[in-house]
Amino acid sequence: MSARIRRPPLRLPRPSPARRAAWARSRATFGARPVPRFARRHLLPWIGVLLVTAVGAGVGFALAPGSSTYVGPLQTEVRVRPSLTPGVEVDLPPVGKVTFDTHRAPIVVTANIESVDVDAAARLVRSPQQLLALELTAADTVRAATVRALTYSLLCGFGGALLAAVVVFRGRRRTLQTGATLLVVVVATGAGTWATFDPSALRQPRFTGLLSRAPYVVSSTQNALDRLESYRSGLSDIVRSVSTLYAAAANLPVLGDTQTGTSGLGADVTTVLHVSDLHLNPLGYDLTDNLVKQFRVQAVIDTGDTTTWGTAAESSYLGRIRGLGVPYVWVRGNHDSTQTQEQVAAQGAVVLDQGATAEVAGLVLAGQGDPVFTPDGEGERATGSAASVQEQANDVLADGIERWDDAHPDRPVDAALVHDPSGLRPLLGRVPLVLAGHLHKRSVTLDASGTRIMVEGTTGGAGVTSAGLNRLADGAPLPLSATLLYFGRTGDLAGKLLAYDEVTVGGLGLAEVNLQRTVLTAQDRPPLAVPSPTGTATGSRTATDVPTPAPSPATLSPTGTAGG
Repeated sequence: MSARIRRPPLRLPRPSPARRAAWARSRATFGARPVPRFARRHLLPWIGVLLVTAVGAGVGFALAPGSSTYVGPLQTEVRVRPSLTPGVEVDLPPVGKVTFDTHRAPIVVTANIESVDVDAAARLVRSPQQLLALELTAADTVRAATVRALTYSLLCGFGGALLAAVVVFRGRRRTLQTGATLLVVVVATGAGTWATFDPSALRQPRFTGLLSRAPYVVSSTQNALDRLESYRSGLSDIVRSVSTLYAAAANLPVLGDTQTGTSGLGADVTTVLHVSDLHLNPLGYDLTDNLVKQFRVQAVIDTGDTTTWGTAAESSYLGRIRGLGVPYVWVRGNHDSTQTQEQVAAQGAVVLDQGATAEVAGLVLAGQGDPVFTPDGEGERATGSAASVQEQANDVLADGIERWDDAHPDRPVDAALVHDPSGLRPLLGRVPLVLAGHLHKRSVTLDASGTRIMVEGTTGGAGVTSAGLNRLADGAPLPLSATLLYFGRTGDLAGKLLAYDEVTVGGLGLAEVNLQRTVLTAQDRPPLAVPSPTGTATGSRTATDVPTPAPSPATLSPTGTAGG
């Protein structure tokens, strides 16, 4: 019988307390399985270094100051910082932003206008010598400011990263690793920027804000593209355009008696301002605001083309409507979409369409939005089938006027509002006054039927449209124009046009400012006669006339005194 040998159980060495604590931390962080030794000793520490580097450098870059410099009359702040949307951005308040996709590395260079020397801007746009000097020096000035801004950003970025490493790691080794990591990232990013930089991208701008989908700031013609063949000339074009806008805004007119705001026509007068075709130009609303305050305007009538493409991006421009502080009556233009119409209504404006009527400031107004949406058009009188479309829309408006007049025989419609003054036959003899725009050229005509047709020019100087910018580039911008209408308030002349002031701001505010007054006599307000299809009158609305002073055209200088 063999003896059975009993062997002691196998016992593994007990881990040390330090190892057991490390395993416990690993299980708490990553689950039950312990982290491999390589990951614990090499991977995790470097992940921590990268996180500390990113957070510390990000805070440093964000706090880095910009480099301020004068580019012509514009005091500009240049910043260089990391970004997931790389390129070059030039902010042009209030018209928007221009972006150039010059490189692929995650760095963005931004130039923001801080202030403008208005006097210097006015001298610049008038002086070929100063424009030449700007073209020769602007690029070097901006390049030096960019180098300074890059230096500030790098110093703040490295400072932020090293400070974060000292606070988190409390050791020299990890702090040096943090600095080295950031240095490698900066060198790699700089090399990527250099390798992917494309100078030709400076001729392919992308617009946002009010300039969205617009041609280049100066012009959309081939000549403008030729001028942008070099970075130097392109930059000087931008500075000249922005200088023109700022100088114009600072030189908007002060007309009339700003202390009393009187019209000189007596107390029983309702003052209405007629504007049209602002086309996104902020100066148009600046002029409108000035005239509303100076002449104590009770209502503003806008006959459309307030925007240019009718997009949602242009809605911020419409915010100026509510700030005017008076009733704002609006009809849609061919550059305004139905979305624009909704946005205008959201600003509290009275929107007239489909022959709708409204009583505003004691006047009865009827309106019809433009039946077509052609944002690429430049404002020509409709012909052929297009004119018939306008006439059909005016038939709807005439029906609305007739319904109101039949229901209110003692208070007929005082004025009809349209955008395009084409196809007006249904309105002739039906209403004493038709207000329109669209043509970018002011005209006043009295039809044989007794209907006066007043076509406003362009309160925005054609604004942000290809034609408007082309004329600005050619040195012959369209003037800003608006008309002050004075209606009788009480008695037999209630609702009747007594006089009007044609306000013209030449050269975007950089030339003379004129105000020409025309006072209407009894002979200027004949009774209305609705023409038949054969041209003979089929009926009339008698206008009660009270003699008024003879016509007295006058031109006022910006100070309000009579001029030549």
